[in-house]
Parts: sequence; structure tokens; C-alpha cells
Amino acid sequence: MVQIQPLTIAIKGTATQMNVLVLNFATNATTAITYWQLFNENNESLLDGNYTMTEEQFNSWGTDNSVVNEYVAEAIGVTIIE
Repeated sequence: MVQIQPLTIAIKGTATQMNVLVLNFATNATTAITYWQLFNENNESLLDGNYTMTEEQFNSWGTDNSVVNEYVAEAIGVTIIE
């Protein structure tokens, strides 16, 4: 889970954390689907969804899994706090 710049989600509250999972993919895959969740400070899930990495992102993934967090954050419009 990574910290994000607080994001107010109407009716639900303020998200401060993001978690990303890469879902199963075949060994010959050219892309992968992720499942992301935004949580509040009490670790309650406020929002979730899927993001499909582009072929370029998948090819650039390499060995640093944290880059997947960056791909998702950019796609859903949140900012990761280092």
C-alpha cells in the first residue's frame, strides 16, 4: 500500500492510501490487468476498479514492481506521496 495525496471522494470520505494488485496473466501476455483500491486512514475501502496496462507499460515494467503503482496512479488521477 502506498500513501497518496488526500483525495476527497463524494459521500464516501477522503482517500489517503492506494493498493494495487496485478491480476493473473499468461506467460505470452503483452499486457496485464490491475485491480486498485483507495482507502481512508482507517483502512476502509472507498473506491476500487481495474486498470489495464498498455503494451508499452507492460514492456517497461522490468523488475521494479512499484512502477505499476505509478502507472495506475497516473491513470486514475492520484498523486503518490514519497
